[in-house]
Amino acid sequence: MVVVNLESARRRSRRAFAGRVLGASAAVFLATITVGTHWQSIAAFSANVVRTAKDVVVEFTASDPIERNPGIDADAIEGIPDPLHVLGEQSPGGMRVNQGFTICSGSKRVTCIVDGDTFWLRGEKIRIADIDTPEIGKPQCARELALGQKAKMRLQALLNAGPFEMRPLPDREADQYGRSLRILMRNGQSIGDKLVAEGLARTWEGRRRPWC
Repeated sequence: MVVVNLESARRRSRRAFAGRVLGASAAVFLATITVGTHWQSIAAFSANVVRTAKDVVVEFTASDPIERNPGIDADAIEGIPDPLHVLGEQSPGGMRVNQGFTICSGSKRVTCIVDGDTFWLRGEKIRIADIDTPEIGKPQCARELALGQKAKMRLQALLNAGPFEMRPLPDREADQYGRSLRILMRNGQSIGDKLVAEGLARTWEGRRRPWC
């Protein structure tokens, strides 16, 4: 006679199901990084499924230490980063971003800093809407170029310092060059205002003023 432990069998079945959900959801999540206009909503949905599956796997694996599924390691599952920390999640005021930025070079630009008020985020070109910084592409004098380079490096340091929030303007989505207009906020303070306070930018007043 074969004695079957039904509760143990149920736990193994649930762990296996959660593992399959986790694997499939992670694949969907990674695939949506390269999807076009609707990637944010798709990625947010799949990222939430990944996190739910992680919770289920950890719960059932930890609750049955004797019969741990050899194919699912709770410690490894806990080590998977929160997907929305990579892609960014929607907050009440905008999108939360936590990603590393390099300095742009060459023609291929994905996530990098152009200058003190412009950057790329996952293939989208963004203009910081509340400031204006010196030009480095076509500077009018050596002082403007030097100050523009400082602003660029400072923006990189600020964006890499931790999570921040990107907020759209209430009445305008993009400028005449097709760049998305966003206000960058961290802990209730505008990152643009910080550049202004450090003498590396001016508050945007609707038109550019010379730096020379």
